[in-house]
Amino acid sequence: MERLGLKDTALFNLILQYIVDITGREFSANNIIKFLESEGRVISTETLYSYLDALCKALIIEKVYRYDIHGKAILKTLNKYYMTDLGIAQIKNNNYEINKSFAIENVVYNELLARGYEVYVGKTKQGEIDFIATKTYEKIYIQVAYLLADEKVINREFGAFKTINDNFPKYVISLDKTNFSREGIIHKNIVDWLLE
Repeated sequence: MERLGLKDTALFNLILQYIVDITGREFSANNIIKFLESEGRVISTETLYSYLDALCKALIIEKVYRYDIHGKAILKTLNKYYMTDLGIAQIKNNNYEINKSFAIENVVYNELLARGYEVYVGKTKQGEIDFIATKTYEKIYIQVAYLLADEKVINREFGAFKTINDNFPKYVISLDKTNFSREGIIHKNIVDWLLE
């Protein structure tokens, strides 16, 4: 805050708190401005983005752009933010318990970065792919779930790849120890995947 000349520590912390609460979800400037208004704070969109930029520059959060798989373009709206350190997320968490699904998604995101990938959130005609990771001539698609608890969840996670008609590897990563791989989509236990 000192380096970037940011004056309002309380506002900075409120914005960080909000980002922690929505980690892995689509970001909307309007929603955060409404949240801040409910906390008695009025902020311009320009100020909000300067504080978000400061959080990114301080390596507390990472901004992830959406990539339109069919249009083959990076989109400027509905991006997501992930924490660079889940310890900070836990300290700033409003709840007693961290959301395990988003924590696992965040771990996968951080690991992809550590492995040297550029990471995007994928947009398809039917919905979203958690991550598209690219490196030189390599591309992988990844869906992340806490547990593949029932057939509905399995169909949702594996079905996310239905409209992608290329031959790049597609993965579903979860805490399950049972291998649910099917139709060319590889299921991995997150611990095994992290240890590869």
